[in-house]
Amino acid sequence: MIQSNMIRPWGLLLCIGCLCSFLVAPRFGVAQDTASRADKTNSTAPANEVIIGINGLFRVGCWTGIRLDGEQTAPARVETEDGDGVSVSYVHDPAVQDKNGSAWTYAIPGSEAAPLIVQRTDGTKIVTRFPPIGAPSRESSQVPLGMPWIVSFGDPLGVHQIGENQILKRDASVAVSQPTAADQLPDSVMGYDGVDLIMVGAGGAELLAALSSAQQQAVVDWVQSGGRVVLMLGGSLPELESAAPWLLDLLPLPSGAQWSVVELDPSAIETFTSTQNPLTPFVGAKLPKGVGEVIITGRTTRRVSTPIAAEYIAGLGKMTVIAADLHAEPFVDWPQRLDLVLSLTGSVLQSDDTPFTNTNRSTAYDDLAGQMRSTLDQFDSQRRFGFSLVSLILLGLIALIGPLDYFLVNRLLGKPLLGWLTFPLMVIAISVLLVLQARSVPDAATTGSLNPTNPTNPTKQAKLAGSSTSTLHSNRFEIVDIDSASGRGKMFTWNTIYSHDARQLDLAVTASPAFEGMSKSIDSNLTFPFGFPGRSFGAIQVSGESARLPGYEVLFRPQANALTSQLDAVPFAPRSSKSIASQMRFVANVDEDLSMRRRSGSELLEGSLRNPFSVDVLNGMLIYRNWLYLLPTRFPAGTEIESVDSLRQKNFRWQLSRQKALESSTETESWDPSSTANLERLTEMMMFHDVVGAERYTGLRHEVLSFLDLSDVLTSERCILIGKLARPVTQIRNQGEQDDSIHVDETLSLIRLVMPINAKRR
Repeated sequence: MIQSNMIRPWGLLLCIGCLCSFLVAPRFGVAQDTASRADKTNSTAPANEVIIGINGLFRVGCWTGIRLDGEQTAPARVETEDGDGVSVSYVHDPAVQDKNGSAWTYAIPGSEAAPLIVQRTDGTKIVTRFPPIGAPSRESSQVPLGMPWIVSFGDPLGVHQIGENQILKRDASVAVSQPTAADQLPDSVMGYDGVDLIMVGAGGAELLAALSSAQQQAVVDWVQSGGRVVLMLGGSLPELESAAPWLLDLLPLPSGAQWSVVELDPSAIETFTSTQNPLTPFVGAKLPKGVGEVIITGRTTRRVSTPIAAEYIAGLGKMTVIAADLHAEPFVDWPQRLDLVLSLTGSVLQSDDTPFTNTNRSTAYDDLAGQMRSTLDQFDSQRRFGFSLVSLILLGLIALIGPLDYFLVNRLLGKPLLGWLTFPLMVIAISVLLVLQARSVPDAATTGSLNPTNPTNPTKQAKLAGSSTSTLHSNRFEIVDIDSASGRGKMFTWNTIYSHDARQLDLAVTASPAFEGMSKSIDSNLTFPFGFPGRSFGAIQVSGESARLPGYEVLFRPQANALTSQLDAVPFAPRSSKSIASQMRFVANVDEDLSMRRRSGSELLEGSLRNPFSVDVLNGMLIYRNWLYLLPTRFPAGTEIESVDSLRQKNFRWQLSRQKALESSTETESWDPSSTANLERLTEMMMFHDVVGAERYTGLRHEVLSFLDLSDVLTSERCILIGKLARPVTQIRNQGEQDDSIHVDETLSLIRLVMPINAKRR
């Protein structure tokens, strides 16, 4: 009797579970299969007609160009999955694409071998997948984050064979895209997202000449936004000057000077590479003197000193120029040619696809972006329960049901059939208790943190403040980078939005009033889902997630001659968060003569410093090489510091590592990869990771958001003004229901102004 009475409640629970499974299965699984069969039915073209990335290479989480082979019109719609496994469609305005004559559309694959559905303008569909991680040197493939990705205009100079071993059947450790026709290259800077280096040689002159104006501008924008180029200017200089003058315009040629070629002595290159194989004299470009960071100083055959290899800053990017055609004599068969290329590029061509190290095993992520995600995912309104507490609740439920049924129902009352009543009552009571405990934490400060983008009346504000379960919360940071020499700027914003209830939102990131005085015009403002599956974010790929959440769209729309995008009907599961990013490119509103002056015979600066922005800069710093000048706590807009000599100076590397000088030694603050308490400190590390020693100091990689690192810009010809902004320059908006206002819990706005160093006063 006792045994049968104990089985009945659990049997009832099992029956209810089976019934729920039966009811739920047709809703999700069958519907998904039906949709899949419908997509296959609508497909009228083979999948091999879809061209992905640059020569089939792309990165997960980065913008990827997609086009249809042999067609001049771009796909109207591209459907794939984001980093959370949710179905997302990228919809472009057909009127804008027809006007621009573009055959490319752009999307962000969220995982390896993500599904891909390409829809033509006539409604026909092509169902395929993004390529998985394979051998980039032999086939279309996803390029892992730790593998360098090179786009070569001309001969790749053996870079595509680095790490290759045919005996051990080992593929190359560097991915190289070598396009042969202009239609293989994207016509937007988005198509170069994820590319680490562009190599340009004489063999690519014909291809460069065939590029359209949009394709040329895409390369220029990529370089000025932080890209890196290796340019070979030898005897073929006239050909490159004729084919791509827009590329040579990025180099700092003195005013009125013209490019010319001279015959160079190879002894400087022989010494630089420590070779035992001599070279013969060769013809190379006459590089300008007094500008750039000279890597190799040589001389002509007439014994006149001249730079042979140098690095030049172009916007926020860098161009490495060597005055030689490395694909021709005398370098074509020279054994040390690849060593020379590796020396000129530094760590760019070094693969870093290694497993976890002992320094970061305390966390599930191995990238600074994963630590940033964990930091932004901390909300005061979110109740967190540990696994141990959940286990105790389940054990308590079992303990209550067992003794209650046996001692009270059977022994004391002697009515076993009451177990059918006590069991569901106990389950319902505990469920109600857990639901009440899972409510969001009331936030009394909600009224002051309301998103100003959705103005509401005082009555509605009080309603939102008193009902925290009907609101959304967000943590965010934004970084504005401006180069005063080129007048170009870019901005990156990362928003993590938490929703207590299940809902769908229409989201867009737009410029706030504080941004109006910083730009003359906006070229693009793209809002998109942001997330990386795997170790970078400390996440796993959840199979079938798209079957549980409805799909959403990324809508591209023109606005005031700028390309913008917004998210439509983004699904949020109950008590979940999602990362939304935004990238903006604009023409900066700064003075052309904005610069600083270096003190003669010293690495220190002198002269005055002015805040050129319309907003105040807080806790600012002026950085030059490894020197740091601490600005006043508040640097008001438009004010000027008469002399930087009056500012306190510190070692920049020591500042980043919090190193202190003791009586007989120094003390450095170690980096805690699991810390999520200091957003400002983490953002500071992301902006200058290489300065402090990179992975050797933090124990974490910096690959996902490596474009935020401006360590390479800290040369003898550039300084950086950095500080916090008193007001955010962007705002996250929910364009749906006004009751779903987004409350910003924590925000950090930073600005970096890159200024040239002049030897003379302005």
